[in-house]
Amino acid sequence: MPSLYLIDGHAQFFRAYYAMRTALTSPVTGEPTFMVSGFTGTMLKLLRDHRPDYLAVVIDVAGDQESFRSEIYEDYKANREEAPDDFGGQVDRCLEVLDALAIPVLGEERVEADDVIASLVTQLRSDRPELLIRIVSRDKDLTQLVGEGVDLFDAQKDAIVEPSDVFKVEGVEASMVGDILALMGDTSDNIPGVPGIGPKTAAQLIIEYGTIDAVYEHLEDLTPKRRENLAANRDQVDMSRQLVELVRDLDVELDLEEAIADPSSWDVTAVTKLFRELGFNRHLDR
Repeated sequence: MPSLYLIDGHAQFFRAYYAMRTALTSPVTGEPTFMVSGFTGTMLKLLRDHRPDYLAVVIDVAGDQESFRSEIYEDYKANREEAPDDFGGQVDRCLEVLDALAIPVLGEERVEADDVIASLVTQLRSDRPELLIRIVSRDKDLTQLVGEGVDLFDAQKDAIVEPSDVFKVEGVEASMVGDILALMGDTSDNIPGVPGIGPKTAAQLIIEYGTIDAVYEHLEDLTPKRRENLAANRDQVDMSRQLVELVRDLDVELDLEEAIADPSSWDVTAVTKLFRELGFNRHLDR
């Protein structure tokens, strides 16, 4: 079965940034390169160990306009700290590496990388049903896409991720994830959810009753405190549900011919020059 690996770019950038403990710098420019090295290592490992037929990276694109989710909820992601000072420059270097390795990069303004991934998955499942799509991320939002021909893959642990792994409750299916996220909220994105409802409780409620609407139809079956919190926050739950829903109908395209993962097509001179400038002798040997 031919395979397409879709990399959740910024998720991998941040994982590489915080995973690396060595303060690597370029021997030529003196700039920090530890995140770039970690990210590059992940890309090379995927190519070497898994040999995908196609490979592409999807990133969040910073534009002049806010995400449409900020229009729904003004405080969406308002709790996030600014990226470290040495992060942005290393992202630019990661993009240089991807260009040298002929790996296409996609992104759209006013939406997030998750939405671009969701739209690509929706299109390709229709147009190329024989294609195995492997989303390289541990983002719980992306578990909404898991299903026939679509995996979520943790590159660091080299393991497939199931919705039940993320929410720590057996029986969670992809179709339930949006409702679970709306009930529990998400502190990383500043999505409110319902006070007192955590991931396990939210998952258990949706597994038992099926949907958010059904949970509200059975409030009398719940404990008084849980019933009170759910009743008091219905509008907040409905808003949270809009925020966690992935957009699946964006007009985005991925030319699979441009995404062929073929190291023999690399410009070896350009790769060698860039890796030497970044001090990536180990990666260059590989």
